[in-house]
Amino acid sequence: MAPCKRHAYDAEFKLKAISHAVEHGNRAAAREFNVNESMVRKWRKQQDDLHQWIVNAWADISVSTLVRAFRKAGIVTEMPDNTSDTDPDDDFDEPAMLDAVFAQLFNSDTEEEEFEGFLDEE
Repeated sequence: MAPCKRHAYDAEFKLKAISHAVEHGNRAAAREFNVNESMVRKWRKQQDDLHQWIVNAWADISVSTLVRAFRKAGIVTEMPDNTSDTDPDDDFDEPAMLDAVFAQLFNSDTEEEEFEGFLDEE
């Protein structure tokens, strides 16, 4: 008999399976996601750990890293006065400016509008 290959499932896959199991049961989730029912039971027991892992992963990302990522993606075009590209990752002096920028970005979309892409403002 051929040995079974072990699969590594990421947190997103496990959380989807857990969500399905909560609504439809462990057996149905196992069939839907093509895994063993005992794995679904185990993942449901580990659900709090999975959520905490996600929270910790986001908490480990510094504000300056997010600023640089948003700037590179063209979402934020200017840096706050007290930052530069060489700021250390543990610098947390920018939240006030970012809160306003993020609030504007998140509140700008409505159900009636369609996203037409980012515009170059050069």
